[in-house]
Amino acid sequence: MIKKLFTMTSSSQMLVAMFIGFGVGIFFGESVGWLSTVGNAVILLMQMTVLPYILVSLIGGIGKLKKSTATLIFSRAGLIMLLLWLLALVTIALMPLSFPFVESASFFSTSSIEPATAIDYFKLYIPSNPFESMAAGYVPAMVVFSIAMGLALIGMEGEHKQQILTFMHTSGEIFSRITRGLVKVLPIGIFAMSASAAGTMGVDEFASMQVYLISYFVLCLLLTFWILPWIVSSLTPITFHQALSIAKAGIVTAFATGNIFIVIPVIIEECKQIMAEHNQLTEDGATLIEILVPIAFTFPNIGKLTVILFVFFAGWFNGTPIDITAIPSLSISGLLSLFGSVYVAIPFMLDLVHLPSDLFQLFVMSGFITGKFNSIAAVMNLFTLTLLTAALFHGCLKLSPPRLIKMGLGIAAGTAITIVLLRVGMGMFIHSPEITSGVIANMQVADKVPTTVERQFPQLGKTPTHPIADLQTIRARGTLRVGYIPSNVPFSYYNNAGQLVGFDSAMATKLAEDLDLKIEFIPFQKDKLAESLKAGFFDIAMSGLAMDIEQMDKLSYAEPVLELNLAIATRDHMVNRFKSTESILSLEEMTIAYVEHSDIIEEAKRKYTNLNFVKIPGYKNFFRQKSDKYDAVVISAQAGSAWTLFFPGYGIAILENSVRYPVAYAVAQNNQSLLNYVNNWQKLRKVDGHQDAIYNYWMLGQGAIEEKPRWSVIRDVLHWVD
Repeated sequence: MIKKLFTMTSSSQMLVAMFIGFGVGIFFGESVGWLSTVGNAVILLMQMTVLPYILVSLIGGIGKLKKSTATLIFSRAGLIMLLLWLLALVTIALMPLSFPFVESASFFSTSSIEPATAIDYFKLYIPSNPFESMAAGYVPAMVVFSIAMGLALIGMEGEHKQQILTFMHTSGEIFSRITRGLVKVLPIGIFAMSASAAGTMGVDEFASMQVYLISYFVLCLLLTFWILPWIVSSLTPITFHQALSIAKAGIVTAFATGNIFIVIPVIIEECKQIMAEHNQLTEDGATLIEILVPIAFTFPNIGKLTVILFVFFAGWFNGTPIDITAIPSLSISGLLSLFGSVYVAIPFMLDLVHLPSDLFQLFVMSGFITGKFNSIAAVMNLFTLTLLTAALFHGCLKLSPPRLIKMGLGIAAGTAITIVLLRVGMGMFIHSPEITSGVIANMQVADKVPTTVERQFPQLGKTPTHPIADLQTIRARGTLRVGYIPSNVPFSYYNNAGQLVGFDSAMATKLAEDLDLKIEFIPFQKDKLAESLKAGFFDIAMSGLAMDIEQMDKLSYAEPVLELNLAIATRDHMVNRFKSTESILSLEEMTIAYVEHSDIIEEAKRKYTNLNFVKIPGYKNFFRQKSDKYDAVVISAQAGSAWTLFFPGYGIAILENSVRYPVAYAVAQNNQSLLNYVNNWQKLRKVDGHQDAIYNYWMLGQGAIEEKPRWSVIRDVLHWVD
């Protein structure tokens, strides 16, 4: 059995390694998660020769061309190749429309407020310092530099040129030999990553991978069996049936072996034969085909470009879809980076659009299945490019308006029908993960002190008042009375069990525990906070209070407990419209609600005269509105993220110029003893980690979902481990 495994082709070994890895992961579960380190090490080894290989192969490949051949290829075949690339990139960019709609939301993440690193397009595309470009991994700039050197070599003659070409060829052979050697250990990496993924990946993540695999297979089939042969039949004398027939042998071979190189002779002979059948083959035309196919093979083909779809999927999978404005940059950079290996291109593109690099493991894991399909698209691409160039060379390429209209309508109709059917099909059979509102609605405060929660608001002039209680009086009373704002997610709100929970509810409970007191929560309205404290309705207000300049002469704030980030909550489809000052200024007839931050809102009114600002009593008035009375609400990113867990149809836009503001606890103006205690208590609980633990739970959701061990045979069937 082992001997037979070693005699298999490398692609078969990888396929076997993947399935064995899945089996090991399912059997052992999370205990094999550490194997991801082995997988990462193997992938890094595979990337070792890629950048140098791009350099020597492009310089040597272009440099050895004759000037006449280079002119012919770059002027005619080059233009056709560019147009085919453009068509493929547009088709790939449209495929995410087939991804099923999933309403998702998540707890606040600190990464959402980190400013995105601006892309330096000059460094990305212009190799002002080629060595820096190589060291920094700027693949597009390296490709530009290599093409420039190759073109310069074309115009040179003599022994020195030959020495350089020989060196490039020899170096390329060296890198190829190293790569062939590393390919022998690649199945180990595939096994390790597959085992780790199968052992640690949740069921929902596996279900989401179906979206990528199905859409990728359909994309490759659409390009291979409809778009590319339709172009050939629309613009040349070759019929649609003939275009598919001549490519059949090459497609089957490429799919079976995953190797395009071995199909090159087949492509050359089939193209020459079909052109001869239509009496459109001259001796020079035959020479053109013989030269063009091997040269075109060295450039990125449409099959290779299809891997860009993974980046779109990664954005969908991560809950941060690729913004439409980023698509041109992603497409151009992706094309240039694919002059090299996908093992460099995909991490580069993920980084370009600020997606987690860990997602690359999903790509590698599925690469041996998807590779079969992109091989058939690559073969059809070579057929199409060669036939169109040969037809142009022989003067039989028909570019009349009726033919161009026929071609455009056929491509558009085929693509549209495919996307619609795929969207409907995946929407029916691939379901959304568990609703996130159930998580935050069932979170609880770990009560360690007797707790009473009042739900009726005290009324000034009707409810009996009490003298302001200092710390000694509170201790003697035996109860700490805390003011809270109901429905103030995630600071103070009622969970599904009707319990008062939230960040500040937990902090208040901890404060009462440290004072060895009972705790009583009393609701209040924010605009009556100072009067309520003065009336002695409660001792301290702890409910996500933004420090208000207008209130500072009426009450006393403790030291800020948190610094929050100002943001905008709005419908998912409108989030991007609030991310930049320019886009906000272009909005018309928008009503923006706000609950607090009057000073900031006054500045916003002067700056954004195109918006209508309306004050509302609470955030629930925005999120639970029956009609679209308010288009957006000003809220903290932390609170907004929590609200979107209840209402996944909303999203959070972090403002371009990040604005931070403090929240603090409030006591009556003259209650100095309680104020001093609370300030010192906060400092202690910040240093000893208690406040961070409460923040991580209520704001970041850490520990909100019970982490159950991944299902495995060894634990859940055989019961060999706990």
